Amino acid sequence: MNDVLNDELQNIIKTHHSISARYQHLALSSRESSILPELARAFKKLLPDYSFWDGHNPEENNAPPDSLLRYQLINAIFKAPHKGLIIYRPAFWLQPWNDLDKQAFWSALSTRHGGHNVIIIFPESDEFKRLNLNYFTPKPLDNISMTLWISSKKQFF
Repeated sequence: MNDVLNDELQNIIKTHHSISARYQHLALSSRESSILPELARAFKKLLPDYSFWDGHNPEENNAPPDSLLRYQLINAIFKAPHKGLIIYRPAFWLQPWNDLDKQAFWSALSTRHGGHNVIIIFPESDEFKRLNLNYFTPKPLDNISMTLWISSKKQFF
């Protein structure tokens, strides 16, 4: 694992993803598609107890099918028992939804607190920026070509 990436992710986990913090759910994106698999592998190593859902391989790890409605996916993410959850390439589940359902999904991720932690890794896109509506605040990372998205409800950076 790249040492810079490992150090950066450990810092992100310690600073923004503590189970005791409110609004600890995170999203990470990059426009460089080659970074995303490396990011997913790194999080899987750093957080081995977390469930891992891959939008390109949803049949693995008991990930839900793509036919879920918004509220069903939100329930699968937040109400099903997990020690934590990493969702890699969520477009698999979100793609068939309209913009309002996608906004409700991102809003739920931004505003939920308590329970298990959730991390979403996705390709950065203009669609996400358009749908975000201030649910998440971007924090570009200096050493890695990716953006950390932190709930806009958090009072610190």
